Amino acid sequence: MATLNDIRTAIGKALGIPSAAAVLQLNSNTRERAFECYIFALVVRAVRQAGGTVELRGVLSGPNPNPLVFRSGPGHLGSRAQNFCYARCTLGGKRFEVHADVVYLGTSGAAHEIDVSLCDQTVGDAARRTPGVLPNTRGLRAAIECKFYDSHLGTILGRTFVGLVDDCGDLVLKTFVTNGQSPPLAAYFSKKARPHPFFGVSPSIPGNRDRLVRVIEQALRQWAGVP
Repeated sequence: MATLNDIRTAIGKALGIPSAAAVLQLNSNTRERAFECYIFALVVRAVRQAGGTVELRGVLSGPNPNPLVFRSGPGHLGSRAQNFCYARCTLGGKRFEVHADVVYLGTSGAAHEIDVSLCDQTVGDAARRTPGVLPNTRGLRAAIECKFYDSHLGTILGRTFVGLVDDCGDLVLKTFVTNGQSPPLAAYFSKKARPHPFFGVSPSIPGNRDRLVRVIEQALRQWAGVP
């Protein structure tokens, strides 16, 4: 089982910043929150592997924030309470952002907490101009659920995520990622059109990590029209 230090170190490697583990500020310094940041970092790696550009930014400071601040729980994308970190990306003709722990309004008007999300840059720009207003899912492109568990994973986790993505409109990528294993949950996700699950994702299992990155990369390439 990966330790908190293992995950923090892996975040730095995935972001391509050797010192990232030292400058990483998790407002909740737990393996659960670190795991979300780890998946955020793997999305960044996938963008770069696809040939895209990535700029880490702080909501207050702009490029190259120090420290890299991540929320202790779901919050407003445009919140200026701290210098929250996000990634601004380009790929092909697409300009978009990657966020951790952001709340969006679904098509039903219900608020949804998304662990790692990818949205159009215009959505992020608008949210930062109006920090108290939740963005809707019209410009949401990807939703990734991240679950770090030492215990058994129940199928209720899958049902909850399916309900969330069903209220988010058309997504380029909808993925459930966990460090654990669960045959019942895998069977639940095997039904057609349900989110793609990834089990056993951990810094200590490079094969599973790399498979996740490749799938994200391919989805982004297809969306952006990049061969």
